[in-house]
This record gives sequence, C-alpha cells and structure tokens, in this order.
Amino acid sequence: MIKLNNRDYPYREGLTVRSLMDENGFVFQDIVVKINGKVVRDEAWSSTVIHDEDDVQMIHIFGGG
Repeated sequence: MIKLNNRDYPYREGLTVRSLMDENGFVFQDIVVKINGKVVRDEAWSSTVIHDEDDVQMIHIFGGG
C-alpha cells in the first residue's frame, strides 16, 4: 500500500510516477510531484519507480484572481 495525496492506494511492482498519474487522471499542465517529501522532476516521471509504503503527493498548481 502507498499513500497518494494522503489516501491509501494499492501498490504494485513496477509502478512509476507516470503510470500512477495516468491511472488517476492527473493531466494538469502544472503539477508538482513529491515522494516522501522529495520533489520528482517531470523529466523523471516515467523512470521513477514508486515503492511499497511510499508517500506520494501530486499537487496541481493553479493561479486565480
């Protein structure tokens, strides 16, 4: 089990940041991804593997006024 935005999410072998984003519909242009508090740069999303018990935060950045 991992945490995705503070909710339990099933873990599976080979899960990457990109596949997790795709599975959950994270298609926003400006998004910040952190694993265990460490920022993962967008160019590394496809190659960054998520491990069992990781804490993953995907935060959509948007402006308003």
